[in-house]
Amino acid sequence: MPTNTHDPFGDFRPVVPSIIRLLAGIIVLIVVQSIVLGFPGITTQIVPGTAFSIASFVIFTLGLIVAAVVLKYGTQLANVVSDTYKTYRAYAPILAWIFQLTAIYILYSVSKTMVSSFFASAPWAYPLIFLAMALIPTVKVVVAVVRALEGQNVHKQTVTRDQF
Repeated sequence: MPTNTHDPFGDFRPVVPSIIRLLAGIIVLIVVQSIVLGFPGITTQIVPGTAFSIASFVIFTLGLIVAAVVLKYGTQLANVVSDTYKTYRAYAPILAWIFQLTAIYILYSVSKTMVSSFFASAPWAYPLIFLAMALIPTVKVVVAVVRALEGQNVHKQTVTRDQF
């Protein structure tokens, strides 16, 4: 009896579980945020003892969780791509870097309302902190990609003492 060997995912089968985890986590958290923010009076009610509304606290909390999901499952996806597709191994750190920067941007966006009063006297400091946080993975990915691409170059030239 002939069997159907046609796979609809083809070469993407090893990557599909990581993509599904990432998308499902983000979609569930966006739905939860939409439901919670749809409760009547949540946007105007203030957390006792603070100047924050309950809605801004919910957005901040769920934003932290979304950033963690993007960071965890995004870097996991980059590792799976690196392990599965050997020809793209040198570029896998770039994919991880994209997810790291996305997580940093999510943190930047959701924490802005919570910390804006702390940075009222120096409004430039808040974006500068996140810029510094974004530079760390950027430098790491540049170094990793350059090293990986140099490792693929078979004809690397080295300067020896005898050449001078």
